[in-house]
Order: sequence, then structure tokens, then C-alpha cells
Amino acid sequence: MSEKLSENGSGADALALDLTRVTGRFARVAGRVAGGGFSLIAWRVLAELEQAGPMRVSALAHQQHVAQPSMTGLVQRLEGEGWVSRAPDPADGRATLVSVTPAGVEALEEYRAAAAARVRPHLDALSDFDRATLARAAELMQQIGDGIDARPG
Repeated sequence: MSEKLSENGSGADALALDLTRVTGRFARVAGRVAGGGFSLIAWRVLAELEQAGPMRVSALAHQQHVAQPSMTGLVQRLEGEGWVSRAPDPADGRATLVSVTPAGVEALEEYRAAAAARVRPHLDALSDFDRATLARAAELMQQIGDGIDARPG
């Protein structure tokens, strides 16, 4: 079922709500890749480690809004796949940092490719103008995301 965009789509507040809702739904729907065997949180963790670099389990748990024991279990599962590794935190010898491995990056790229394959037929059905509009929208969403990342809040 298609979600209705805000009646007053011209206001910044309505647009922010619409973008948050539709991009979240798009990511969930496109990310339902058959045979993946891993949760969307697992893929988000790998993506975050790829982009931000090594992190503590507690920081990953906080970021993903899951309990630390749940994140510890996920990290152990990802480590068992060879997708992440743990090393002592140089700032605190009692803690460890989790890093994505080359195999984890490869798995993430395969997941993204499978998700993109689900999207591609729908892009092919659009006009050149609509595809160009989406390409520009993707650039703008990247810019907005970078701005949000630069000012966490």
C-alpha cells in the first residue's frame, strides 16, 4: 500500500517528515534481500564500521538502539562469518574495538548489489526525466546526511 505524502508538502517540516518516512521505508523494502540470513541491523553495523571506522560494542549498541548483550551477540556472529574483527582499544585496554574486515566489506557490497537489483526494474520503468530527478535527489540526500552527521544531535 502506498503511503500518502503530507497534504502540505511545501513546508520544510512536512518535507522533513515525508523524507524520513519514505527513505526509511525504501531502505527496509529494498533491503529485504532473499537468502541474506542477517538482520537489517547487521548490515547497518557493517556499513557504519565501513564508513566511520572501528567502534566499541557499546557505541554500536547505542547507535542501533539495541541492548549491549544483543549487540555483543551480533558482533560474535559477524566475527564468526569473518566479517568483523576485534582488537584492544588503545585508549582503554579493558575495551575492544570492532572493525569491518575485507570479507565484511565484500559481503556488504554483495548485499547492496542484491538490494540494487530489486530496485533496478522499477528505475527502468521511469522516464529519463524521473531517473535524472532521482539521481539529483540522491545527491541531495547524501548532502543532507553528511550535514546531519557533522552535527549529531
